Amino acid sequence: MTDQLEIQLDGQLVPVRVRKNAQARRMVLRVCPTSGEIRLTMPRRARLGAARKFLLDHVSWIEEQRSKAASVPTVGHGHDLLFCGRPHQLSFTGVPPRKVLLEGGALYVGGPSEMAPKRLLNWLKAEAKSRLEVACQTHAGTLGVDYSRISIGDMKSRWGSCSSRGTLRFNWRLVMAPEAVLDYVAAHEVAHLLEMNHSDRFWEHVARCDSAYQDNRRWLKRNGGTLFAVKF
Repeated sequence: MTDQLEIQLDGQLVPVRVRKNAQARRMVLRVCPTSGEIRLTMPRRARLGAARKFLLDHVSWIEEQRSKAASVPTVGHGHDLLFCGRPHQLSFTGVPPRKVLLEGGALYVGGPSEMAPKRLLNWLKAEAKSRLEVACQTHAGTLGVDYSRISIGDMKSRWGSCSSRGTLRFNWRLVMAPEAVLDYVAAHEVAHLLEMNHSDRFWEHVARCDSAYQDNRRWLKRNGGTLFAVKF
């Protein structure tokens, strides 16, 4: 269930998306590192009055995070972009062919320069899906499970999810992480097909697919914010 509140920041009323979660034990506040959107997750039985107070208590932190989001540059020609964990310089060529070419330490994006960011984003999403499909097929075979389909999105704070119907959904930004990290997230979601929780048994399934999952999980926790901050 989703509600909406407003909070006054710099003299303006800014909307806050409020989501009640039956599994939440405390309030969790997030600010999107690219858009500055404010989201608050709260326990199902908590009241909106308590949510308003929580927001007011964290105004300074919210303003700081939104300021960071406003300063994030949009991906452009000459910038460095992580791909499979390594920085690649972007070159928007402005000439045909209208495709993305990975060559050495550079990503060349052909066609009209004004369309280059969208073309690059579509290519990254396709690359993410292709790599995740391979990883999920491998891990599903290891664990002896089946999934219904894989989809790619741009979730604001999550790397993946597994539905009760067997749909695996992943964040395209994983393609910027090292391949081992992308593989770990695939293993994580496939393991949820057996255990829809984070019990010891769940982590045993993950370990069967990725013996180094703890290292890859730590990398994502340390560097995930950098990937979320990339703006197109």
